[in-house]
Amino acid sequence: MAGLLELISWIYYSMTEPSWIPSQFHPFLHGVSGFFMTLGSLFIVPIIFLVIYDIALYVFRLTGSACQTFTNALRARQAAQPHPPKPPINGNGSALNGHAASEKTQ
Repeated sequence: MAGLLELISWIYYSMTEPSWIPSQFHPFLHGVSGFFMTLGSLFIVPIIFLVIYDIALYVFRLTGSACQTFTNALRARQAAQPHPPKPPINGNGSALNGHAASEKTQ
C-alpha cells in the first residue's frame, strides 16, 4: 500500500513541479493546475450529487409506496366493517323519532 501512495505522490510531483521549469514559475504552475482541477471537478461533483439524489428518491418512493399500501389496506378493512344505520331525516330537519338532528337558530 505504501508503494502505491509513493507512486501517486511521485506522479503528482512530476506533473506539478517538472524539473524543466524554473522554480520561480512553480506558484504559477500550482495555480493553473489548481484551476483546471477545480474546472474538472465541476463536471464530476454534479454527477455525484445526482447519483446520491437518485438513490434517496428511490428509497423515498419505495418506502412511500409501502406506506400507501398499508393505508389502502386500512381503508379497505374499515370499509368492510358494517356501519350502524343512520336514522332518516324529515324535511324539517328532525329525525323520524321526533328528536332534532341538529340545533337550528331562528
